[in-house]
Amino acid sequence: MRFFHRYNSTIHGNYRKAYLRCGVITGVLLILYILVRYMMGLTAESPVSYFSDGIMLLAVFLFTLLYRNALAEKKATLKELMLFGMGTAMVASILYGIFIWMLGFAIPQQTELFTNTLMKEGAFVEFPAHYWSALWGMVSTVFMALLGGFGAFIAALLFRNEKSEMRLRKATMNNVNNIKSK
Repeated sequence: MRFFHRYNSTIHGNYRKAYLRCGVITGVLLILYILVRYMMGLTAESPVSYFSDGIMLLAVFLFTLLYRNALAEKKATLKELMLFGMGTAMVASILYGIFIWMLGFAIPQQTELFTNTLMKEGAFVEFPAHYWSALWGMVSTVFMALLGGFGAFIAALLFRNEKSEMRLRKATMNNVNNIKSK
């Protein structure tokens, strides 16, 4: 367990407030994608698609970069950027999952399309539509959270510009000083 306590990192900004704001914006973008497609008559075949994945990844990358550049000294550690990105992804994916769930209640045809596209043909008749809408809401939440977490990790690696200070134990410091004196 000593490995986890070796680093002393500094948090430079209010990442919680920032990830709530950015997560809501990302969630709204994901929701708008599904709504616009529905309004145009081109209903989405799946709650998780390459386009929604692109929206999530692009939003996490851009908001992470904007967050780092908004800090006072424009310095951010891996830990801070990772917490910000994971928070953004979680808030967005929860909002998106709740929307997909509510969409299934409001428009059962959309849930039927999701189910017939992603499951074997005829599976929709086995359970009522509200069961399937809850399933697709949970599935989209999990997939988007995992994808957003992966994007947050990559963004944190790319955009960090300050390394955490390493804490050494006293015995280790004595060994280092003895080696230097020889």
